[in-house]
Amino acid sequence: MTAQEILGNILKAHDLNTLEYKGWLLVDEQLPAMSAATQNLKEYENGASIRLDITLLLGDKKVIYESFAGVGKDELSATQDAFQNFAANSLHVFLSAFWQVDEHEHIGIEEWEIDGEMWKVYIGNFGCKGDYNIPQDLFSTIEEQIKNDTLTEDLNWYRIYYANISKDEKMIESLKNNEDWPLLGNKLKDIHWTASDKFYSLRNFILIKKMDVKDSI
Repeated sequence: MTAQEILGNILKAHDLNTLEYKGWLLVDEQLPAMSAATQNLKEYENGASIRLDITLLLGDKKVIYESFAGVGKDELSATQDAFQNFAANSLHVFLSAFWQVDEHEHIGIEEWEIDGEMWKVYIGNFGCKGDYNIPQDLFSTIEEQIKNDTLTEDLNWYRIYYANISKDEKMIESLKNNEDWPLLGNKLKDIHWTASDKFYSLRNFILIKKMDVKDSI
């Protein structure tokens, strides 16, 4: 089974009517459309790893890119693991923001005022791996930075990724609209993360849409 077929089955499982057209999965024959592909397959003596790339094509030809690692005993199980990571992070944000499929155990939906405008905010769950405590000020730091952002588009998306490789090695990634966003990344460095020699990681995806007057009534 291909990554595209797995993605199609996921959308159908959420009662979305999909059609494949030129490599894209359309819901009700309209944009936005989605596609899924895997690459960087590595096979080892006792398992495999792979990267899953999810692309969402918007109506103005902009795209949202999300990538997820997966590991397993073989290529299929590694791909399934990557899809589980996708489901735990970005999937439900997409479902809610674009197709009104709201599963509130997987997503938070709020309304924020930013620079005098009202925005609907779709907040994915923290995707966590490893044994650690989520910093108490993490979300408030993310929220504050987004609320202080200069927004020129009606739709914006943000992703953070933090990985503790060891006590002396950390990895921080902060993106806005697919581009590096160091303003938030620098704030994340100042947060008190759990000190550990063991690997752990956290990922979060947030999408915000400008609200019309009728949306706020």
